[in-house]
Amino acid sequence: MTDWGRLRHAYGRATDTPGHLAALASGDAEARADALDHLDVAVLHQGYPETATAPAVRAVTALLADGRAHPDTVEALLEFLGDAALSVTRLADDRHVAELLPDLAEAVAQAYPVVLPLLAASPPERALFRAENLVAMARVSSLTHRREGLAALLRRWRARDTGARAEWTRLLGDLGVDLRARLTDPDPATRLRAALTHEDDPRSRAVILAALAEPPPADVHQFELVAAAIRVATDFDEIAAAACRVASRDSWAGFDDGWGALVRFAFPTPYGERRPLTEPQRALLRALVANAPLWAPTNGSCGLVFTAAGLPHSREACRRLAT
Repeated sequence: MTDWGRLRHAYGRATDTPGHLAALASGDAEARADALDHLDVAVLHQGYPETATAPAVRAVTALLADGRAHPDTVEALLEFLGDAALSVTRLADDRHVAELLPDLAEAVAQAYPVVLPLLAASPPERALFRAENLVAMARVSSLTHRREGLAALLRRWRARDTGARAEWTRLLGDLGVDLRARLTDPDPATRLRAALTHEDDPRSRAVILAALAEPPPADVHQFELVAAAIRVATDFDEIAAAACRVASRDSWAGFDDGWGALVRFAFPTPYGERRPLTEPQRALLRALVANAPLWAPTNGSCGLVFTAAGLPHSREACRRLAT
């Protein structure tokens, strides 16, 4: 019997958690919605576990195993379990939660065989979502021995779900499957997914750098592509032409991991009057000047990118520097 009064979630003692867990089997839609919010916001707040997290994972697992979870909560509960697994892997080196992770990892491992049949028998429109969360769970170290079997199941789904081949390929890569045979796949998105999995392969480098010049496929986020290109490029000059295309089309929101990351790569040392701009740097500035949304004076995040590079957050001043 779990003593919830001795456990905590993000907002205090977890005495309210049992009621929320019970509501997940309820016919009350509002109570179920509140319960799912509680799991997301309190029990696993922004991906950080508390002492109540592992017991809640076990309780959710029992609801799914017994078929007591209300049908409209199943997908959200799978996501909760997947997010719990991500906490185990992403926070492995975080000393603040080190004491909590072994129990949480064990709870995730116990949930895995309960969740696996839900993918095997999934409706096609839910399969990819369920697989995402299963893969997150299988990446917990104690489930290494289950990855080969899961990979075989993913391959079968990839063969059926031809419209999402690249996304199934990504999940196979997340499981550690060797995807280098896909570097010559006729589908550009699948090729790129394989390249992002095997960045150390010279063929991958060519695929990534070529892809940077164009808007990425729908299932590849631009920040993934920009980060990978920066990692594999010899220097900024090598990717300058493609970087200029990104800078000219990116929204202001790319200040962190889009055009902003490319500016930081282009200016490892801030610009100064005694340090002339190189032609690739000037070309990047011209592309940025052409992108009007980046210059709103109230957008402090964009301004910080320019300041860190030693550049004025003034469109006209940068236009003069670029010419």
